[in-house]
Amino acid sequence: MQPTSNYLNAAPAAGLAAEISPVKTEKKYIKGLDFLRAVAALSVCLYHFSGVALPKVTNIYMKPLFASGWLGVDIFFVISGFIIPFSLLGKKYSVSQIGPYLFKRIIRINPPAYAALALVLLQWFLIDKFINHNQVYTGGITIPQLFHNMMFTVPFTQYKWVVGIFWTLAIEFQFYLFIGVCFNFLFESKSVLWKFILGYVGVSLLQYLPFADFRNFFHYSSLFAMGGITLLYHQNRIAKLEFLAVMVLFTALAYWQLDLSITMTGVLTSAAILLTRVENKLFALIGKISYSFYLIHVLVGTTAEFVLVRVISPDTEIKKVIISLLCIVSALVGAYVFYTFVEKPFIELAKKYGRVRA
Repeated sequence: MQPTSNYLNAAPAAGLAAEISPVKTEKKYIKGLDFLRAVAALSVCLYHFSGVALPKVTNIYMKPLFASGWLGVDIFFVISGFIIPFSLLGKKYSVSQIGPYLFKRIIRINPPAYAALALVLLQWFLIDKFINHNQVYTGGITIPQLFHNMMFTVPFTQYKWVVGIFWTLAIEFQFYLFIGVCFNFLFESKSVLWKFILGYVGVSLLQYLPFADFRNFFHYSSLFAMGGITLLYHQNRIAKLEFLAVMVLFTALAYWQLDLSITMTGVLTSAAILLTRVENKLFALIGKISYSFYLIHVLVGTTAEFVLVRVISPDTEIKKVIISLLCIVSALVGAYVFYTFVEKPFIELAKKYGRVRA
């Protein structure tokens, strides 16, 4: 069984209309978002399970097929760029309310992440205690390392992530802070289009500060900008030509910051938010539990692999595929249990105590 940390080391008239058009503030269910979340989470899972996360069952069929599954992370970034400011629209939010706003995000995100971290440490302890009979994985863990993992500040230190996917949570929290401070400037001010461009282009330049790790919000800001400009168009704050022009701008910026595959993933995700109307019960469920699935899929998958290879000998490529699929099913079932008993109670708590009042 492999430890969890090792798997990832326009026209004047249109501009005027944008200033005077009212924002749609009704919070209706947006068809397609659960589907996109499910696609993102499954993509990441398939990438990990067809590669280094399950080394005993890596096979010639799945590995090349899902080699680009890591792009699911970038789908999540675009969705966050859309949905986080969407949650604040119409609430007369101001920076003076950043406390309740961040409190809600912390309640929603942190406890499930901490539970996943605790489960990973338990997995490591059991491996060292009963399999390695030596402190191979737990011996180097320090209190400062755990502190920075829990604060999502590892990128600004010399420490390493215990749970590899936490690097994306660090970027998400940097984005939450950015929106908490700049929401009104970016989304609810006059001349919103130009302020949006100025804000996001400006923040992208901060990637050139001497950070210890390039994986920060500033480096990935163009993806969040794609989600944000999609929101402005979705809410009729900007015209279609303005939307397309700004998408071209941030597509070029993303290509400059990142690479072609990530850039195209961002563009396609923005289009999918506007156009996708898929309603499928299975994908809706996976989308609903996608955060739990994202947090623990490798933990459950590696544990399932450890058990399954003792029941089904991975001596053929087909058997390896079967074991891999069973690991995916195990991860989905584990994520549903984790969502029910860990994540969902904190979702309800966040709704109760983390409201930003109108």
